Amino acid sequence: MEYLIVGNSAAAVGAIESIRRIDQESNLTVVSNEQEHIYSRPLIAHYLAGDVTADRMPYRPEKFYQQHRVKTMLGRTVTEVDPLAEQVCLEDGSYLKYDRLLLTTGSKVNVPPIAGCGDFEGVGIFQTYDDARQILNRLKKGKRAVVIGAGLIGLRAAYGLQEAGAEVYLIELLPRIASRVLDQRSSDMVHKHLEEGGIKVITSCAVQEITGNNTDGVTGVTLKNGEIIDCNIVIIATGVAPNTTLAENTLIEVNLGIVVNPYFQTSFSNIFAAGDVAETYDIPRQSGMVNANWPNAYEQGRYAGMCMAGKMQRYPGSVGMNSVSFYGIPVISMGLFDPESEGVEGTEVKIRASEKNNIYQKLVFKNNRLQGAIFIGDISYAGTVNDLIRKQNLVGIIKDSILEEKFQLYDYLRKKREADMEGTVIEWPESHSSGKRYEKSFNEKSWTERELDKRVWR
Repeated sequence: MEYLIVGNSAAAVGAIESIRRIDQESNLTVVSNEQEHIYSRPLIAHYLAGDVTADRMPYRPEKFYQQHRVKTMLGRTVTEVDPLAEQVCLEDGSYLKYDRLLLTTGSKVNVPPIAGCGDFEGVGIFQTYDDARQILNRLKKGKRAVVIGAGLIGLRAAYGLQEAGAEVYLIELLPRIASRVLDQRSSDMVHKHLEEGGIKVITSCAVQEITGNNTDGVTGVTLKNGEIIDCNIVIIATGVAPNTTLAENTLIEVNLGIVVNPYFQTSFSNIFAAGDVAETYDIPRQSGMVNANWPNAYEQGRYAGMCMAGKMQRYPGSVGMNSVSFYGIPVISMGLFDPESEGVEGTEVKIRASEKNNIYQKLVFKNNRLQGAIFIGDISYAGTVNDLIRKQNLVGIIKDSILEEKFQLYDYLRKKREADMEGTVIEWPESHSSGKRYEKSFNEKSWTERELDKRVWR
């Protein structure tokens, strides 16, 4: 058996670990256009900010490939997939044959047609470890940066640049920032936090031209309103899309992403796709979606690897989740958090907020089931809410008590947890930090103590 994985991030790791638990003998090859050992992509903003050092960037130990008998082809680009010949073509014209292929090609940045965009040193994207290193090298030459696009990647880049010492301008074409991951009220709150922290945010405005020269590289941007901003760095963060290039012009079905069934098979039963490139079942929306985030990618890779190795496990679906933190204030959104913008009717919304305490909590219900949520400032019970969305439990009896954490919520969670845990053994996946088996049990004392806690703003 020849297993071939294209891509080398979270989904690839999940697949490698699953395959090797089932099949220790077959050949397993990973091809990636990055030269890097597997690193934790969510940490690149923290690396840029100086909060994380290079030694903490690896997602798995140095000997990970060796321990899992993986042949790596790093710094190599797959240019074509031939499903009928069961092979892929590399940039040098050579071919690799496969019996089972997994595409974990992630996402790509949508770069708009801005004049001067590709002409000067110091203009780039913010998606990889190498991108972060190049930005840091450029920061030594100047201290002003412009980030074009105020989605999640743009916000992380802007905050990381500021923490690294740069003066930052954040430019957004739309009327509000982070419109795909926050509702109007939470977007306004984050906008306010960023400006109070010193990031200059400009909305409802586009960049018309990027200027510079061959000696200094980029020197500024011109906005469509005529304003000129001098800068040494420009980051293009105008949104990402699934990197479906290898599936296009083949018989592999592509919609929002590469379409897969609950076993991560594409239009060809021996070609699989997982992670940010795959369109999978979205639990609250009950339809196909690309839920691009690190935990989802790893979990999808884990399921895909099992299925590739012959242990067919049906994937229950995913919940979109986004998280970031600014100036010590955490921000989380999950599931169907803004039904109005998506045109979803028949929903009910519960909100708990305190502007004084920088807190905003929102729950979205439909048919007495949790569909989505936003947490800013106080993220207690965000994990519980995510679990209730995933499992689509009926929550009518506790609908009014979740945000207040009243007795009904504790009683509901206690009974649910006890029923889930008593008399069962929970199998936890092995991690690179520990191979020991970890057993959980219901703790009566801790739950009693939690019920006595009083709700406070925090």
